[in-house]
Amino acid sequence: MGSAGCRALLARAFALAMPQVPWLASVQLDQSGSPQWPADLETRVVPAEIAQGAIVLVAQLLGLLTALVGEALTMRIVRQAWPELRFTDGDSVDGSQT
Repeated sequence: MGSAGCRALLARAFALAMPQVPWLASVQLDQSGSPQWPADLETRVVPAEIAQGAIVLVAQLLGLLTALVGEALTMRIVRQAWPELRFTDGDSVDGSQT
């Protein structure tokens, strides 16, 4: 999926997360798809809200990946990206048992 595809996927995840996390509207994506967090974010938003926003954003991104490539491939990608996470056999992307 090149950088344009990654950027589009992340932009959609941001758009889906913004109703729950309005401060995400202040984050811009550069041409490569990397988020550019505002320098003053931590003075405007408390750390717990930043953490919650990150959780919502990652959940949206994983949901989109699951819809596009399927749960098995998404889980494989997640395991490669975060090898320290421990999953039990049968866990799905959203944490429910399959």
